[in-house]
Amino acid sequence: MPVYDTYSKRKKRLAGLVPDVYTYDSIPLGLRNQIVFIVEDIVSGVFGDRQSESVYDYLSRILSREWGTKYLVAHGEHIDRDEEVKEAIRSVTDADYVLDIIELLLKTAQNHAKDERNQVTTKAKGALTHYIGELNHRFKEHGVGYEYSDEQIIRIDSQLLHSEVVKPALQLLSEPGFEGAHDEYLAAHEHFRHRRYKEALNEALKAFESTIKVIAGVRGWTINKGDTANKLVKACMDNGLFPSYYQSHFSGLTNLLVGGVPSIRNAEAGHGQGAVVKEIESHIVAYTLHMTAAAIVLFVQSYQALPQVQTLPNQ
Repeated sequence: MPVYDTYSKRKKRLAGLVPDVYTYDSIPLGLRNQIVFIVEDIVSGVFGDRQSESVYDYLSRILSREWGTKYLVAHGEHIDRDEEVKEAIRSVTDADYVLDIIELLLKTAQNHAKDERNQVTTKAKGALTHYIGELNHRFKEHGVGYEYSDEQIIRIDSQLLHSEVVKPALQLLSEPGFEGAHDEYLAAHEHFRHRRYKEALNEALKAFESTIKVIAGVRGWTINKGDTANKLVKACMDNGLFPSYYQSHFSGLTNLLVGGVPSIRNAEAGHGQGAVVKEIESHIVAYTLHMTAAAIVLFVQSYQALPQVQTLPNQ
């Protein structure tokens, strides 16, 4: 079903009532109800009526186990599983639990649609893509800072940064050879969403270093397995990843990369905490994730612009 630009929406925009700052800890009832409609459409459109009951049962069993509860809602034993899932979306107080439900359903639906044995029609696959787009639109519409991308819910701190930096980085890391860095960067966002900030910093640095190691490996540059980000960046510069006449121009960027992602991680997450527990601010972690994405885009695009490696024919 299309998203309509209703009179009430236009009126709110004109009155300046549309949220321009994202929230993360609460999901309004209106959005919860819209998520229920999306869930119903996905289950019926992708799985069909004959499988709908088993899909809701699967969601209930998996998430009850993960949450450590008997049912998703207090009176779950008295209602059918489909109503249990929908009631959980509408009523659970923890916003992360709502995100758990929609993320698990979408991942399950995408895997189901990919399996040719299930004979999911092209129309149904297209509808699933549409529903994901609608979900992401509804998040933005309500000022809730999340998006479903690359088979997981990720947190968005700036729509501009997300569109211009994070998404291009994920797209570039989807290329063959960069799977490890891709998974590490997504893991950083997963940790960030669940407020595991130290783990997010560690995964961000790993993604940055893995990206450079892949490039160096393909190009045959000499690096060591335990090289730090500083040495890896230097290897790229020494081997002409950036044109030599841009050397001075990129020196500031190199300093930022060497002194940014690695240093934040090393200072905040890489050493013992001593007697005082160190708290990492969420905005510092968000900055690091965005800087990591920008660095990945720069390095991979520069790598792609290099002449292909010439291989000698067998003698």
